[in-house]
Amino acid sequence: MIPLIDYLKSLIRFNAMKIDVAKGIRQCILMLIPLLVGYMTDHFPIGLLISTGTLAHIYVFGGSSRSKLRTVLFSSIGLSVGMILGTLTVNQPLIFGVLLLFVTVIPYYIFSSLNIPGPSSTFFIVAFSLPINLPIAPEEALTRGLAMFVGGLLATAIVVVVILFSKETTEFKAIKNDYNIIKQLIYNFDDPKTFAKASQFAVTAFRNSDNQLITSSTAKSKESPEFQRLLLLHNTAQGIHSELLELNEKNARPLPNEIKAMTDYVIKLVYSQGKTQQQWTQQVDVDKIYENLMDSIVKVDAIMNADNDRVEHEIDIRVPIYGHRMLQNLTLDSFVFRNTVRYTIIMAISIFIALMFDFEKAYWIPLSTHTVLLGSTTLHSFERAGSRGIGTIVGVLILSLILLTTPPVPVAIVLLALAAGVTEMFVGANYSFAVIFITIQVILLNGLASNHLSILIALPRVIDVIVGIIIAVICLLIIGRKTASSMLPGTLAAVARDEAVLFHYIFSSNKYASREQDKQEMLKLSVKLNNMTQVYNSANGELFSSKMVVQYYYPSIYALEEISFMLTRALSNEKRYHVDDETMGEYLLIFENIAKHFERGTNIQVQELSSLPQYAHIRTALMRIQNNCMNARQEVKLSLA
Repeated sequence: MIPLIDYLKSLIRFNAMKIDVAKGIRQCILMLIPLLVGYMTDHFPIGLLISTGTLAHIYVFGGSSRSKLRTVLFSSIGLSVGMILGTLTVNQPLIFGVLLLFVTVIPYYIFSSLNIPGPSSTFFIVAFSLPINLPIAPEEALTRGLAMFVGGLLATAIVVVVILFSKETTEFKAIKNDYNIIKQLIYNFDDPKTFAKASQFAVTAFRNSDNQLITSSTAKSKESPEFQRLLLLHNTAQGIHSELLELNEKNARPLPNEIKAMTDYVIKLVYSQGKTQQQWTQQVDVDKIYENLMDSIVKVDAIMNADNDRVEHEIDIRVPIYGHRMLQNLTLDSFVFRNTVRYTIIMAISIFIALMFDFEKAYWIPLSTHTVLLGSTTLHSFERAGSRGIGTIVGVLILSLILLTTPPVPVAIVLLALAAGVTEMFVGANYSFAVIFITIQVILLNGLASNHLSILIALPRVIDVIVGIIIAVICLLIIGRKTASSMLPGTLAAVARDEAVLFHYIFSSNKYASREQDKQEMLKLSVKLNNMTQVYNSANGELFSSKMVVQYYYPSIYALEEISFMLTRALSNEKRYHVDDETMGEYLLIFENIAKHFERGTNIQVQELSSLPQYAHIRTALMRIQNNCMNARQEVKLSLA
């Protein structure tokens, strides 16, 4: 259990780096304009619905321009459908409760399986439940849904404007980040320990860049020379990292100064997008062992100076198969799926209690339960529970004092917009502080919708929130207390076996070759790796798991990620070497031994492996896993003795 003082500190911890002033201002304006226009034109209910539809803007975080537009548009559609369904069923409690469960679970699963950050189902619940505060009018369902969608279109327009006025695209920022990492790798190469740390960070950073570029790819972008150039630069950066890992295996230190100088030159070229006037004139002469690294660095210069007509695809762009990714997570081996099942059960209990005991604003209970369950780990969920409770109480007290003065509608409108803006500014910095304004925002929204702005709409919400929090906390303590930690060994075994399959697919002398099959193999491994990371992070945040046992898995997890990185590089290399059947058998046996160790806890004996003609770091990573498994097993036994 975590000490009380640490828990309280977590509730007030403030991360100033995550304050987003620009997004807060945009959300404030988006909420304010429809409300004021609706009020001044005597169409306030429509203005309120349009304003609510602009909440789609909240779902837009980092990512490519295309992914931002995709997110805001689909969120707009989801909010509109939620409003339509809520309006049609608000006077039928049983159907309303069942649909509310669907409205919470479906977005939760989609957001979880696609790793989309943000409030998940939160505002879909708000949109679906808002008709409780409106006149019962099923015949107005379509009109209300269209009004919400108009608000979504306003949010989309704002996102488009932000994209147009951005100095750099998200894709180019990803490439700049790639080459910043390359600089760190090059300049830290001569110190093995520092290089190892930088390399560990690089694997994750390159995967993030890969996701940024994948979410940008469309049929048109495949034909865009600018995008193809960025893709080539990204692949080349990964190639440089791969060559550095190979040199690290050979302990080829120190790096020649010419390589560092050439790296500085090409990085400046990338940062300036090829506009630098400086030309490379020095003669570069390095030992043969560094030739592949030097060729990769020189390739950057060639890519930046190539005409658009000469820019060609190095590999087929891996368009994200969102539907396939969601389907691949529909298995009990998937942590996303298990989390969704747990979430569904707890939300069903919360909705049942809210409707069965006929709470006045029944949706506040499941809404509070949902916000607690959004925690990435059990500990994080308990932190959110405290934040939700404290923030709601403070927010209700502040709003009650305001409502005692019976403010006119225009003042309430301005307060609602300001609360929405402050929420978006600070929700990433400190959730407890943001919940104060979330509470003010949602209660004012409900009060304006019901045309009933009084203290009576505020005070009962404290009870609703506390009930929702209690349901979430009790259920978390009962359901899946050690779900992640019990899944972790099997998850690592699944990754090891998938990497064995891909290793055989790539390096077998049978020479399999199918671009579509390449994509499918990498998609399966990508889902398994993502699942492994989520399970580890969640296991590390469980209340009743042994942190020491869980953390012993981390070195093996990192080594498996490194192997995945090398396999990805090999898959895109049409000139890769293949290995003979005897060497293949050695490697497949070690992969299976490692998987059996994770899966069944069997003893593992460290076995030597033949060298690989290319991608030698795979051998090193497998040797490291064997050693980690043997050492960790002994240390865990000692710690538990």
